[in-house]
Amino acid sequence: MTFPRRITLLTPIALAAGLLATAVAVSAADTRWTSTGVQQPGSSDRPVWSIAVSPTHPAVWLAATQGRGVLRSTDSGATWSSAIVGIDGAWVVRFDPQQAMTAYAGTQTAGLYKSLDEGKTWTSQSQGLNNMDVRSLAFGTGLVLAGTAQGVYYSSDAASSWHALGLDPQSIAAVGVLPNASGFTLFAGIDNGPVGAAFLMKSEGLAGSWGVVKGTFPADAVVATLAVASAPSGGTDPPVLAGTSQGLFRSDDRGVTWNALAGLPSTDFNIALFNPANPDQIYVGSDGDQGNGGVFRSLDRGASWSTFGAGLPAKPRVTALALQLLNPAQVVAATWNPTDGSAGAYRIEDPAATVAGVTPTAGPSGSGRASAAPRATAPTPAPVRRSSGSPAYATYAVALAVLVGLGGVILARRWRMRREDTRIYRP
Repeated sequence: MTFPRRITLLTPIALAAGLLATAVAVSAADTRWTSTGVQQPGSSDRPVWSIAVSPTHPAVWLAATQGRGVLRSTDSGATWSSAIVGIDGAWVVRFDPQQAMTAYAGTQTAGLYKSLDEGKTWTSQSQGLNNMDVRSLAFGTGLVLAGTAQGVYYSSDAASSWHALGLDPQSIAAVGVLPNASGFTLFAGIDNGPVGAAFLMKSEGLAGSWGVVKGTFPADAVVATLAVASAPSGGTDPPVLAGTSQGLFRSDDRGVTWNALAGLPSTDFNIALFNPANPDQIYVGSDGDQGNGGVFRSLDRGASWSTFGAGLPAKPRVTALALQLLNPAQVVAATWNPTDGSAGAYRIEDPAATVAGVTPTAGPSGSGRASAAPRATAPTPAPVRRSSGSPAYATYAVALAVLVGLGGVILARRWRMRREDTRIYRP
């Protein structure tokens, strides 16, 4: 009689385990990158160096490209149109965190452009810039910081005029602004120079008194990206990330000391961003060789990392990264393969991302669709929200609840069988 009873007990367990495995498989299938639309119908995409998502209307995207200048999409990348006439090359696009409808674009030969209507129309704002190759942008309250191919500039009047901040001989790939009690701590990342030269600089205030960041930061690590969190994360000051040719580094004391973040591939990191709603959540991208590139995510301040999603091209070289603040959040990435010239843009849901104070709407009212057509190999663009509004981990909760319920049934059945055995064999 023991064998049939074991079958009776093990069958529900097997069913529950199968259900849980199915839920895991379904959830895993959700965590895949899906391709967005082509930049221009009938021709190959061009490399994308920067992507910005409107904080007011998350379906509005801007892209800085090599060959097509600044592109704009009002349908989450399904279709695109040219945003600035006559501009073929752009390095960076950003939305102003204090003025959500205001966007800036740094071009390769025509200086800086500004838009007051989420990228519909643009005006040149380069007065005071001695170099028209604008490579990086950062913002503080009442401050815009620009890195150019010859030094750093700042504007305190919303880009109406620019003032030199020094580092003229250097090509500034990244800039960062960290507010302090009396103003700002500024950072500049350099991506050229002689071997052994310093590549990360720091200045207190707008005097242009730059000093080399020393200590635990490697002196010969070329700096490609800087990211400053919107709030403290594990310390009293917002953390700063530096993506370099020798890995990813973090500072929690305003750049005095830096720590290399473990758990990532041994490669370069050219993109880093914090979730503005939760500085504990970090995304980084790499265009590294040997197949080490890709997108990586940490949910614990950078203590541990995981490759984020599947479905990017083989050996991905990630060139741009952005966060679309919907519910659930979406991560946007661009890739480029210099060997065959292929480029593309991708999107993936991240139910684990914190989302606060967002309005997950479609594009802005009155904005038409761009003229381009969707990528032929991609499915028809689907809504960026799940129809139920439930995050992907809801499937785990359902399976776990069923498993707990079956466990209760099994325990009750075992108790009844023991009572029956006691009654039958009682002397």
